[in-house]
Amino acid sequence: MEGEAAIQKRIEAGKAAVEAQIPFFQRLFGNVDSQWKADRSRVTEADLTISRETEARILAAFPEDQFFSEETQDQTGPESITSEFVWIIDPVDGTNNFALGMSMCAISLGLLRNGVPVYGFIYDASRQLIMRGGRGRGAFEGEAAMSPSIRTQSNELFVAFDGFSSDRLFNLLVALKGQGFKMRNVGSGTLHLAYTANGLMDGSFSNRVSVWDIAAAYAFCEAVGTEFHFFDESIFPMTEFWVKAPKVYYYAGTSHFCRTVESIWKAAGVFPVPSIAQT
Repeated sequence: MEGEAAIQKRIEAGKAAVEAQIPFFQRLFGNVDSQWKADRSRVTEADLTISRETEARILAAFPEDQFFSEETQDQTGPESITSEFVWIIDPVDGTNNFALGMSMCAISLGLLRNGVPVYGFIYDASRQLIMRGGRGRGAFEGEAAMSPSIRTQSNELFVAFDGFSSDRLFNLLVALKGQGFKMRNVGSGTLHLAYTANGLMDGSFSNRVSVWDIAAAYAFCEAVGTEFHFFDESIFPMTEFWVKAPKVYYYAGTSHFCRTVESIWKAAGVFPVPSIAQT
């Protein structure tokens, strides 16, 4: 297979692979035992089973591809990316929500070509639909086309953020406090960025997501023209995968959102932020 035909075959396979896991995901939702990893994050039977079954299905169809998962990958060191096509899954993003029966959780599967996301698939449990899309191919939720927000009034802008794990993020949050934004953390980095692409959110920023959280939704942003900015160096094109890689620090949103927050952050003296190496 060459070029577009190869991508289209994988798009069809990726959608089918995610669809195949939805009944299992729904069956264990809110009714699954948890284990706790060394980093104190939660993992469940659903994480492990969805990861392994999706990998088996994809690699049976495309044995020349590579498949990476937070849950099943060898954690002893980075693994080089050597294939043209790479799949990255987060089998349950928002695992705490999933285990507790809170609907803001998702399955996220990203397809990369030459280290860059070209298409993504996200099962949004809160709305029980599949989101999918990539640059030049449009983006859809169910059968409806995605489009970013057109809101411009500060008191109408919805902003997603992840946690307070660094002074770098905290300073950005403080600078936005009192500016009229509606600030939300729903417990799923995947949905934060996906909702930024589909217009439910006007923007999002984080310093605690990993590539498996954003690979699929990054492709949505590329499809609809949502801006995505790394505060540090871009992780794309990827040359290796490692579950212990540094967290991704980014902001994304409509051009209005991005210019607005950049102006606020500059006035507060917290933008540009120092690189990780300087903190």
